[in-house]
Amino acid sequence: MDTINQNKSSDLLSDLQETANLEHASKGQRFANLLIDGIIVGVAQNILAAVLTLGLMESILLSLVINLAYYTVMEGSAGGRTVGKMVTGTHVVSTNGEPLTTGRIMLRTVCRWVPFEPFSMLFGDAPWHDTWTDTAVVKGK
Repeated sequence: MDTINQNKSSDLLSDLQETANLEHASKGQRFANLLIDGIIVGVAQNILAAVLTLGLMESILLSLVINLAYYTVMEGSAGGRTVGKMVTGTHVVSTNGEPLTTGRIMLRTVCRWVPFEPFSMLFGDAPWHDTWTDTAVVKGK
């Protein structure tokens, strides 16, 4: 039993060390991710809203659903990457060594909906959606 606990502790320690050694994505890479993913989500939203002939309120709700689905599916199934992150060679990791969960990915997305959240990157080391969810966007993978 002690060997199993030692192995789990060793694995957690190595995961934490790997996370600490990763190089954070630059602000330019983060902006490119935002731009690329924003274009993809925006195009999908506009096409669906036009096809479904939705009013303003329905379009807003649709945009939230598409936004949540895009980030949850992409980051959850592609190793913490979206199309934007694939282009810039970055991915999302947990800063506490835990694996990314669907719940954490969804929370990251919902945090992006806070007014002025995109500007939080300008005034700190990380945007609020990373700080509040113990995640970081790093280079590689």
